[in-house]
Amino acid sequence: MVSRKVRARAFAAHMALIAMLCSGGTVQAFSSSGSPDSYSEIEDDELKNTFLEILSADGESSTGKLVLFHESGDADKQVVVHVVQDRGVPRGTQYPTYVFRTVGELEGPDLIFKSHTGTRLYRHDEGVPENGCLLSAENGYSDICLADIQGNAAPDLPGLRKDFWSDLIKLFGL
Repeated sequence: MVSRKVRARAFAAHMALIAMLCSGGTVQAFSSSGSPDSYSEIEDDELKNTFLEILSADGESSTGKLVLFHESGDADKQVVVHVVQDRGVPRGTQYPTYVFRTVGELEGPDLIFKSHTGTRLYRHDEGVPENGCLLSAENGYSDICLADIQGNAAPDLPGLRKDFWSDLIKLFGL
């Protein structure tokens, strides 16, 4: 069996490769239905298996149709937030969504939050803010904060979506 340290190093190498490939400007992808899709298919089998093993250890079943998005958080602590969706088990327009966090280069990902969200993610246009929500996801007519800047689960923080409907929903307390 491969040791945790070797697996963590392999994971770090895969994430570094993904970061280099995704380091260009933000590209808005669209799903087959024409709606915005922020995720990319996980093509690396070893990386996909790492996420599947963690989900299985937490009691989650998965179809293996995983897609991934990641965002850097606190640069001093080398925090990276990974959002993984299982596209094989839809609940209407929402999918099981898992938020993972890695800290440093040698540590493997930790599952920090689970939810059901849409395919659209929101993040700050100005880069990484000093505090507050780092990344939020479409959730019905509004959004839910997935993680804060430190890489902690943050469903109680306000999301990043700025539009009329979100403001109206908050006004009525829905």
